[in-house]
Amino acid sequence: MASERNATTGTARVKRGLADMLKGGVIMDVVTPEQAKIAEDAGATAV
Repeated sequence: MASERNATTGTARVKRGLADMLKGGVIMDVVTPEQAKIAEDAGATAV
C-alpha cells in the first residue's frame, strides 16, 4: 500500500500540533498541599 510507504511517526507537523495544544498550559495532578504550593509558585492558575 502506498500509505504504508509514506507513513512516518513523530513528524514535524505532529510535533508542532502537540506544541500548539499545550501552549495554554498542561493539566497535572497534585496530591499534597505542598505540591499545590509548588504548582502555584510555578504559575498554576487553578489547583
